[in-house]
Amino acid sequence: MKAIFGSYVISAGKSLDRSECLVKTSYLRKGYSADHIITSADMVFDAECCGRVVGTVMMRLDSANGLYGDATYSHELDAMRLSGRKLAELSRFVIMPGQPTSSVMGALFHFVYVYSYLMNGVTDLICEVVPSHVAAQKRLLGFLQIAGPKRCERVGVDAVLLHRTFAVESS
Repeated sequence: MKAIFGSYVISAGKSLDRSECLVKTSYLRKGYSADHIITSADMVFDAECCGRVVGTVMMRLDSANGLYGDATYSHELDAMRLSGRKLAELSRFVIMPGQPTSSVMGALFHFVYVYSYLMNGVTDLICEVVPSHVAAQKRLLGFLQIAGPKRCERVGVDAVLLHRTFAVESS
């Protein structure tokens, strides 16, 4: 699945290969571990400009295997599930330094919205981010912090749980 969004070609697929170098370089520079493993519940969205991957995000649909966030925030995620919410999680989000963050995020998240909400009925997105990324996620993507910070062992940093809903609450 591919589409043009502004000056970006956005692709959706089941491989980490195209964006692996971008992610490893970014994570290494920040001291994070990059040990993502793709499953059948995952979709990788890559933003390409002038033949180079300049941004990426991985989305995991909730399944019997759960979400990455369950390791740290199972109580909060289980409460959402029990209230009938359908969850998906964003992870492995990287934008190449020097790229216009809001443009790349807009292009990627347009695809995330189509795939998660319109194609898969997801009502709520969650993601774990380092505290310094909270303000941008709130401002640019409408996320709200709902828990944390707690230690995220998967990446090796303290992280907070962010949440945003797609569905309008019914009365």
